Amino acid sequence: MRLNSMGRFLLVAVLSLLCLMPLWYYLAPQLAAPVFYMAGEVMSSVFQWALSYTRQEATGVLKTTLKVVSTHNGQFRTGQLAPAVDYRLLGYGIVILWALLLASFPRGWGRKLLLGSLAMLPIQAINVIVQWCNDALNRAGAEVFAQTGLPGWVADVVAFLYHFNLFIFTALAPVMLWLLLDRAFLANLHAQAKAAMAVHQAR
Repeated sequence: MRLNSMGRFLLVAVLSLLCLMPLWYYLAPQLAAPVFYMAGEVMSSVFQWALSYTRQEATGVLKTTLKVVSTHNGQFRTGQLAPAVDYRLLGYGIVILWALLLASFPRGWGRKLLLGSLAMLPIQAINVIVQWCNDALNRAGAEVFAQTGLPGWVADVVAFLYHFNLFIFTALAPVMLWLLLDRAFLANLHAQAKAAMAVHQAR
């Protein structure tokens, strides 16, 4: 690994990300199917008020028993809360993983790309669960939250997880997964840093 390899790695990673993003956007409906399936099964198993889910292309809608009230032309209307999640807004982590693996190109690249992509699906299902829960427990209002029968601290925990997931975990998870799949890259980078330090001290 030469001294300029880190700069080359970053350049290839950025270019790969730009090139792969349209492909991921095109494949998003297919990738979203297992993600929403896992998220929907967990939600309906854990919460009594979560009935099922529907998917239209890359958007998943959670059907619930929670009643919401709205006004239209001065008239009150009631309906059931159905929070929607667009996979294209939170599933981009898998493209980051693809770009990193392309840039580092580890041994067994194809196998690691497949394993990493499969591992990202349940991670993205967690992202969907957190967003559905935040929509139901926080964004829908106190009247809707009261129908869940959950203690107030649950809404606070969900709000924290939502913001942590939105601003940190969604982008950090593929990087952590890449580091697990390509530990040799870090080892080489560490060896390079030690060699550079030895050369500097020898001068």
